Amino acid sequence: MTSSTTVTDSGSGRYTSIAMLLHWVIALAIVALIIIGWTMGSLDRALHATVEGVHISLGLTVLLLTVVRLIWRLTHAQPALPPGMPAIERRAAHVVHVLFYVLMFLLPLSGWVMESLGSRPIPFWGLSWPHFPALATLTAGADPRMLKETIEGIHGSPLAWSMVALIVLHVAGALKHQFDGHPVLYRMASWMKRP
Repeated sequence: MTSSTTVTDSGSGRYTSIAMLLHWVIALAIVALIIIGWTMGSLDRALHATVEGVHISLGLTVLLLTVVRLIWRLTHAQPALPPGMPAIERRAAHVVHVLFYVLMFLLPLSGWVMESLGSRPIPFWGLSWPHFPALATLTAGADPRMLKETIEGIHGSPLAWSMVALIVLHVAGALKHQFDGHPVLYRMASWMKRP
């Protein structure tokens, strides 16, 4: 799944600068999306509409950036995990990363479908995002209101909570390795020295 392209010219064992940038921008956007998603329900109507537009725009941005990130990952070699890391921890890291990609697609896609079930334009940073392709055909015979409520329930609860759980696992795993003799943080943090 990876090419023979080296990670960096210097062989530093780090991800490329592009990979690092995509990682941190997407990570910050996801945290912002979770916070906005869980707080916008308590806002007054006028503010809710504005904040919801930001939430939708940010979610669609994460979708686009995730496509770029996946393409970058598939076309660039990844730095090796530290030698001596137990096989079960290597496998766990791989599974968490795969699940991250699944959720980074599922969350924005479910939001896109949810918004496409309505008739209003989908906001995207002051522009209009197209409705999900062929959705009318795919949902023929279904009650759009009930379908939207079902997707909203999935989007806002099991998927969002799964993302929170993965973030906690990811951060906890990185911190564990940082202090157990298998440091990995420097690989995605250009400001840290390589041990």
